[in-house]
Amino acid sequence: MITLKEKYAFLGSVPIFSETGEEVLLELASVLKEKKVLKGSAIMRKGDDADAVFIIASGKVRVHDGNHVLARLNAGEVFGEYALIDKHTRSASVTAEENCLLLTLGYDDFYRIAAGNPNILRGVLKELVGRMREMNELEEKLSKSFLKIRRQKELIEKQSENISRQKDQLEQQNFDLTKLNEEKNHLISMVIHQIKNPLTSSLCMAEMLLSRETNVDETEKEGLSIIRNSVKRINNLLNEILDLNTIESKVYELKTESLDLHIILDELIENYRYFIEQKGITLEAQIMQVKGRLNRVYITQIFDNLLSNTVKYTGENSTIAIKLQKGNNGITFIIEDEGPGISVEKAEVHFNQYRRQLAMNEQDKSTDGLGLAIVHKYTTAMDGEVKIDCNPDEGTRFTVILPSSPNTKH
Repeated sequence: MITLKEKYAFLGSVPIFSETGEEVLLELASVLKEKKVLKGSAIMRKGDDADAVFIIASGKVRVHDGNHVLARLNAGEVFGEYALIDKHTRSASVTAEENCLLLTLGYDDFYRIAAGNPNILRGVLKELVGRMREMNELEEKLSKSFLKIRRQKELIEKQSENISRQKDQLEQQNFDLTKLNEEKNHLISMVIHQIKNPLTSSLCMAEMLLSRETNVDETEKEGLSIIRNSVKRINNLLNEILDLNTIESKVYELKTESLDLHIILDELIENYRYFIEQKGITLEAQIMQVKGRLNRVYITQIFDNLLSNTVKYTGENSTIAIKLQKGNNGITFIIEDEGPGISVEKAEVHFNQYRRQLAMNEQDKSTDGLGLAIVHKYTTAMDGEVKIDCNPDEGTRFTVILPSSPNTKH
């Protein structure tokens, strides 16, 4: 049981009775009724008749609308106070979250005592008006937040529309690029077909002349052999490498075979022997017997392009050094000259991309960069790397490092 003094103390702590005199508080306390509620029990349900206000003497309750929790109240707090103004139905449900002891003040008892004490009504109205103002402020903040959210939503919708338009444009551009690529590949196929016909004829003629026993001296035979080998390499290049679908594609399967790299390099050096001797170039070759599982056309073209580039730009009576060796890091090919050669910056530009002549004033410029671009492309295709060291006083050195057996899937 709660004593009258304790009830009086509870009422005095309730804000809506803050302006009520002591005598009136004692009279109100005398009519308070106790109500015990077990944990989980419903104290009131939304829609019930409102006929009393509740003061929590001990325990905790949950104010909710269905599963949505509006508030949790503890000892000393009040709920159901709107019942002191009217007898409309309850606007929310209240459930005990702990065993509770409640003090109830009935509507009829309140108005009977308040009839001769208007200060009670003044205090109740003041408290309720204060709550309404808080609700109005909250509604204003919610309204501003809603307007802000709506503006953000409109901005996001506009951004989404822009993204959608950009997506459509990109899809159209991708379609156009695909069509252009198909036309390019078709044109390349036609050009290659037209080139292969005279190459085939030249190869047949060289083979025929080499097979004849008369009217062809040793010098002519050597020249014909060089022509035949060069035509074969060009023919292989057209078949496998200069198909831009293979060169430019990021996904292709590399064809590899076991190769005697020293034999391939020796044959290429022999092809350039005449030009080397004509320029009085001294060739220092350290070529080890090296085997590797690589692409024949790729490695041949790497050797050939670097040899051609070096012989072409090496001055008369200079020295070219060539090394082919195999170590822990894989296969290493080094070719070095004494001339000024190409600058590191220019070589790296050629390594990074194919040199494309787009402007009219570039059409008459040299396209030697394509050879280095192919060297870089074929080396990286076989999981290797190309390095260049250039010194105006000491010449230029190209270093190609390759694995003994590259990954065939790219």
